[in-house]
Amino acid sequence: TSNNIDINAPVGVLIESSTGKIIYEKNAHKRMYPASTTKIMTAIITLENCNLTDTSTVSSNAINSVPFGYSHANLQEGEILTIEQLLYTLLIPSANDSANVLAEHISGSIENFATIMNQKAKELGCKNTNFVNPSGIHNDSHYSTAYDLALIGQYAMKNDIFRKIVMTSSYSLPITNKYDKENRTFNMTNKLVNPASKQYYKYATGIKTGYTDPAKNCLVASAKKDDLELICVILNAENDDEINT
Repeated sequence: TSNNIDINAPVGVLIESSTGKIIYEKNAHKRMYPASTTKIMTAIITLENCNLTDTSTVSSNAINSVPFGYSHANLQEGEILTIEQLLYTLLIPSANDSANVLAEHISGSIENFATIMNQKAKELGCKNTNFVNPSGIHNDSHYSTAYDLALIGQYAMKNDIFRKIVMTSSYSLPITNKYDKENRTFNMTNKLVNPASKQYYKYATGIKTGYTDPAKNCLVASAKKDDLELICVILNAENDDEINT
């Protein structure tokens, strides 16, 4: 473990992606709120259970259960979208409505989907994780750790479609059966992969940001140079400058 790394955030871990070897850790097994880094797991389960061309219809519950102030993709009740469109809006603007649609599509309800998430987390070796929703909307019983999120990120990055989506800097939804404007264009929340951002990092390969007031700023990030890929998790950072340093 390297002693010359220091982070301001209270919790973090850095692992080597191919082996999972821990290079740096700081309270890596402490239970924390993961916010939208949760959506990495939602994407994994979606990719393993659906075809990208499958379609899903947006329910009123999927929209109305997103609390005010949380990010969404302005999905409309009755709107028919492909799984691919839902994955892009899940991971790029971090849309909570998309997370709910996917959960309902795969398992019928948010609760059933959380059960699948927790089974998958155990399979991946997570020991301090409990998911209650597919989005990371705050719930005191919804928690993970930096190390567990690193394991989830490491697994997700083995999927080529996932890798492609988390490197996409912007995405637009087309006109659909319920929405007749082409104005739903979304920018990637992860500034490390956006060439137009001051925080752009040329070796970055993903993965996912998160923020709620209790969770503060969260990031699961990956970067690759030559044959070495690293995954870093930072949780509970006061501001996103702490994340990107």
